[in-house]
Amino acid sequence: MEISTAANIAEIAGGVAILISLIYVGYQIRQSNRIATTAALQSVLDRFSDRSLVGYLEHPEIGEILTRGHNSLEMLSNKEIVIFNAWLLREVIHMQNIMQLHKSGFLDNVDYQSWLAFTAAQITTPGGMDSWNRQKVSLTPTIVETLEDYLKKNPDAPSLIDLYPSVYAVGSG
Repeated sequence: MEISTAANIAEIAGGVAILISLIYVGYQIRQSNRIATTAALQSVLDRFSDRSLVGYLEHPEIGEILTRGHNSLEMLSNKEIVIFNAWLLREVIHMQNIMQLHKSGFLDNVDYQSWLAFTAAQITTPGGMDSWNRQKVSLTPTIVETLEDYLKKNPDAPSLIDLYPSVYAVGSG
């Protein structure tokens, strides 16, 4: 075998090896992205569970404050208004985290849209809207614009009271 033939064979073998390496790296990146996406969604769900569901179980009085607060801030004492506002602010900040995960490609659009609708449902209650109008000036423009845009595009979107009347309608607690 001549040297030039051997060199050509070695060059082809090297090209094939590089191609196989690139395919393997692409596979690893896809796997890594799937794992990151799954972890991001799990983080979103865990945070919701930890702050909301566990919060209700450990502090049942919060449910009553939220029920009355969503119906009207006038139904709350000053201390309860602070608790309601903090709760809603935490929900909005959670939505901002979800928005960033979505923009980074770590959260599917269907999950993002669901959380956006859920956050908007909290804002569209009478008490939620009062709280939102007071708090939005202290939030980043990105989350404010995202939620305001959603509310403009979906003026008939249901509020939390509409979605869960047995929980959030006055007198249901």
